[in-house]
Amino acid sequence: MKRRKRGLLWIAVIIFPLSLVTSVYSSDELGLKPRVPADKLAEVKGLPNLVPANPETLEEGREIFMGKGICRPRNFTAADWQKARTDGEIFWAITKGTEYGMIAFEDMLSVEERWMLVNYIRKLGK
Repeated sequence: MKRRKRGLLWIAVIIFPLSLVTSVYSSDELGLKPRVPADKLAEVKGLPNLVPANPETLEEGREIFMGKGICRPRNFTAADWQKARTDGEIFWAITKGTEYGMIAFEDMLSVEERWMLVNYIRKLGK
């Protein structure tokens, strides 16, 4: 009985989150929908990235992505998604979270770390 409960727990821990994640991995219309509220979108699109994308900051961004992230919300290698988002929009979503399940990292990551993460996400698209 104990073994069965453990098996059910693994299903709940692995399969259920995967079902949530796989639904946003495609580059469908929902995946391309802005995550920033309409009244903030114009302001956010123009945010300049404050961190240069160099080997050091990209490595730090990778470490943040792999170490502090909970799970990957989508396929960041998708060219259409990369084209649809500005650095400012990605930064805002990391900072404030989204209504689509991404948590806010404003209290967990510094401004510089969030920009490094933006650079790393951009690198994934190349």
